[in-house]
Amino acid sequence: MKLVGHSPALASVALTAAVALALPLALAAPLGLAPLLVVAAVAILIGDGWPRQVDRIFPLSALTLSLLVAWGALSAIWSIDPARSASMAARLALTFGAGAILLDKALRLDHAGRRQIAFATAIGTGIGLVLLLAEVATDQVLLRAGRALLGAREPMPVMMNRAATVAALMVWPAAYALHRLRGLWLALTFVVVALVTLWFLENTTALLAGLAGLLVCALAWVAPQAVRRLVIAGSIAGILTAPFAVSMLAKREELHLQIKPSAVHRLMIWQFTVDRIDERPWLGWGLESARELPGGGKEITFRTRDGEWTRQSLPLHTHNAALQIRVELGILGSVLFAILVAAIGFALGRIVERADHAVRLALLATALTVSMASFGVWQFWWLAAVAIAVAATVGVGLLDFEETDTSERR
Repeated sequence: MKLVGHSPALASVALTAAVALALPLALAAPLGLAPLLVVAAVAILIGDGWPRQVDRIFPLSALTLSLLVAWGALSAIWSIDPARSASMAARLALTFGAGAILLDKALRLDHAGRRQIAFATAIGTGIGLVLLLAEVATDQVLLRAGRALLGAREPMPVMMNRAATVAALMVWPAAYALHRLRGLWLALTFVVVALVTLWFLENTTALLAGLAGLLVCALAWVAPQAVRRLVIAGSIAGILTAPFAVSMLAKREELHLQIKPSAVHRLMIWQFTVDRIDERPWLGWGLESARELPGGGKEITFRTRDGEWTRQSLPLHTHNAALQIRVELGILGSVLFAILVAAIGFALGRIVERADHAVRLALLATALTVSMASFGVWQFWWLAAVAIAVAATVGVGLLDFEETDTSERR
């Protein structure tokens, strides 16, 4: 059903613009990724109508994600901040719905549209990496000029960290696009350049996420089904056992003297979250309650290799998706999150092409690594970045430039 006439060109342009602008926009204004996602989704709706492939191709993933949002909305009943929980549930429904619209369009692209997405993803992400390298080489001259023109916004390190994270995500659809357009060696060169860029940016989480994606991609190239099962099993185990694993690490004081002070603080944040989980293990504190957890603003002092540090127990969020979902939505929330990741992994099992399988697993591994070590799980710019990267990967992955059957290219 079309909302206003029939304009597939508008829908195609909207998806193309989203994947091309993702990384450059992440550098200039990372919070703009959420509006970019919504605007692109609205344009696709106007031009091409309601989604009609996502539920059919990914039924379990769509159902589980819907249940997770519904459980979050229901948590407003017992939340310590009911209005915030209800508002967040509504905004998450909008965000996930917008992501589903982009994914649906990517699934329905024709040959010309898929080729267009490939070029847009590769060129846009390439420009983004060049801009990031320029910022490193010039001591962030572009960001400084932009801030002087528009006024001070967020601290530049925060903006650079977000851009680095988006780069770690977008490298996979971009590299695969280059693989399909120009060959494997150019794609590998692109991945190496991206990882070197992340190293220069000194963002440990983004670099580790990129390396995790590279490792999974390489292994999946050799044994796709075995690696897929390993990723699924490891993700489920990590999600469900996160509180226990965190407590074991946080209590090892000798470890605190060997890692960066910021990493020690991260362990302290996680331990504080585990303590709150123990207080409300079944239902949790309510969706988006991490910002309001009792004692979160209290300062604590802990030993590091650089001496004693004093920081807040929980500044804003948990920096760990598994712990945030557990503390906010209880054990059922964790189970739904684990089922969601498993459903996505099982859906990848239907892919017959080795390279396509490897790239999608790499993107999944990268996104999970970031979500388990940085940012708040419900931050809209982050969810938008993941949605756009997924849409780009799906659009590129369905490419068939020679118009041959995929069974010929296994």
